[in-house]
Amino acid sequence: MIAVIVSAGFLRGAVGFGDALLAMPLLAFVIPTSQAATLVALTGLLIAIVILFREWKHVEFRTTFVLTGCGLAAVPVGVWFLRFGNELVIQSILSVVVMAFSGWSLFRPERLCLKDDSLAPLFGIAAGLFGGAYNTSGPPLVIYGTLRRWPARQLRAMLQAYCLIGSIWIVCNHSVYGLLTRKIIVQFSIAAPLIVVATMLGQRATENLPREKFTKWMHVVLLLTASLLLASCTKQTLTGHATEEGHKATITHGNSGSSQFDG
Repeated sequence: MIAVIVSAGFLRGAVGFGDALLAMPLLAFVIPTSQAATLVALTGLLIAIVILFREWKHVEFRTTFVLTGCGLAAVPVGVWFLRFGNELVIQSILSVVVMAFSGWSLFRPERLCLKDDSLAPLFGIAAGLFGGAYNTSGPPLVIYGTLRRWPARQLRAMLQAYCLIGSIWIVCNHSVYGLLTRKIIVQFSIAAPLIVVATMLGQRATENLPREKFTKWMHVVLLLTASLLLASCTKQTLTGHATEEGHKATITHGNSGSSQFDG
């Protein structure tokens, strides 16, 4: 489990996002999704602090304020969906949207662009919803930044500024719903030093990449992690159907046996 979130730290340090998309499906195999979401939220908060320590000068504050404000308003809805809704629905929607956009961007990189910030509130809301539900606020923000043709450092800095404030808000909401437990805090504390080192190594690995190569790598990471997330959703759906069918068969068999006994 520690290896997963440390690897996620390296990935986030390298491209500015993707930690949750990598960690959540893998952690879901060993701990409940609600616990994984809280652990990843704490991890994301720490990573944002580490990255911004070096790159805060590249933050575009006006746009980040709009994205963050709209995102914070949508976070409680996402957390409510995590607590009471069908998490597979929002995971599947996120996966399909991200795969479609990244696939298009890799083969038609110059066909889509935004010339101003008029759609920033919409992307901020999407980031808040996905962030609250599955700690995946990054993809909507990455899509926005690439459509605006931001340089690599500006995009990465904006992601961390959003995630710093957003992660604090997400952790607070998880605490309100009773998801922030002592066990999660202990697990995070053990992994924290390794997360810091991995994040710094990730930053060093890509800090001199040109924007075009950096953007290409971001979309490759998006495609891979979204594919992993969709595969996880499909597996959980199929497992759930199999369990439900088995339960129905057991009930039917039991009722049949009872009828024979009564006869």
